[in-house]
Amino acid sequence: MKRFLSILTVLFVLVLTTVAFSQVEITFWHNMQNPIDKAAIEKAVKAFEAKNPDIKVKLVLVPGSETETTKLMTAVAAGTGPDVYYLDRFTVAQRAHYGVLEPLQDYLEELGVDVKKLEDNFFAFTVKEATYRGKLYAMPWDTDARVLFYNKKLFKEAGLDPNKPPQTIKELDEYAAKLTKMKGKRLTQIGFVPWRGQGWHYTWGWAFGGKFYDPAKKKLIFADDPKILKALKWEVTYAKKYGIKNIDAFFSAYRGGSAPVDPFMIGKEAMRVDGNWLIAQIEKFAPKGFEYGFAPIPAPPDGEKNSTWAGGWSLVIPKGAKHPKEAAKFLAFMGTKGEEIYAEGTKHFAASKAATLKVVNEYPEQKVFYELFTGPNSHCRPVIPVGALLWDKLTEAWNDALYGKKSPEKALKDAQNEVQEALDKAFKEESSK
Repeated sequence: MKRFLSILTVLFVLVLTTVAFSQVEITFWHNMQNPIDKAAIEKAVKAFEAKNPDIKVKLVLVPGSETETTKLMTAVAAGTGPDVYYLDRFTVAQRAHYGVLEPLQDYLEELGVDVKKLEDNFFAFTVKEATYRGKLYAMPWDTDARVLFYNKKLFKEAGLDPNKPPQTIKELDEYAAKLTKMKGKRLTQIGFVPWRGQGWHYTWGWAFGGKFYDPAKKKLIFADDPKILKALKWEVTYAKKYGIKNIDAFFSAYRGGSAPVDPFMIGKEAMRVDGNWLIAQIEKFAPKGFEYGFAPIPAPPDGEKNSTWAGGWSLVIPKGAKHPKEAAKFLAFMGTKGEEIYAEGTKHFAASKAATLKVVNEYPEQKVFYELFTGPNSHCRPVIPVGALLWDKLTEAWNDALYGKKSPEKALKDAQNEVQEALDKAFKEESSK
């Protein structure tokens, strides 16, 4: 009997050794530093590995932003890139245009994946963002919606009704003034700052009723739209009223240290535009008893009521990936079961319709976001081969105006001219391919 058990042990060790020896390791670069997102992605990866013991996923945290992909571009050029990369979906067209990404369809079909059926599982705009010139280059991952979050306790202290958040820009300005506290020239509590959180150029441009791009003419039009200009000029009033340097100094005090503090969650920032992912963060990190509410983004009378926009990330296979077939298998799993795990762990919308509806049904607070997300005034960013450049130049234009480096008119015009030139060039390159 002992000899039999010994033989079994040896065989078991041999099997484990064989599996380990034949196991392929794929590298996955991502930028999910938030503890909630990080835990959810790790759980999804473990689920994939359990189902596919022949593939090991090495998670590598690579800090970045919506458009910061310098490390990826450098690695791809040197032939040392990862097998999978976490890419903001609206930039897929630009990265595909410049040859940084592998098209996915052939790899997925080789695995027996019905790509059309897979795409039908996602919200249509997420597939559009993941596609370039008719080819799928990315696996849609998540999506979201944006609203105005506000601190109910601070509302009550300022004599405001905590159940009546501002609905118009006029009300927002009035509330912001009542909720702001200063000691001399120093800010000690901020009522509202338009560009904080998710208060991007797109956020307020759309809320004011403006348009950024004309797809029929393939022309950028934001610098010629009086409503975009009106939105930017309105934001500049905050920079001037409270002092842009004073505002920066106020928020910089909460960024330092090993554990940065969110001023909204500790009662120092009364209102902020942000996404539905903030709910899970508030539940985990805000002080016990934290009272907050959320409402549609305020708009001017001639603006867009219930305006919001949806973004989201994706998983891609960079050019030169060492294990593209295994990477495609990982993407196929993450685009189905993986998204469900992530959405459940983060209480965040997925690109998958079913996974999102599950979140909405399980967490009632997400219904408001879903109604806005699926409403008539829900936007997504232009799908163009210079989408990342457009984002960067819009951000630069906003900052130039806020910091007084340029007038709002010149900032917008300069940005539009530069990006339009790049866009025309990209379209010309497409037609010659």
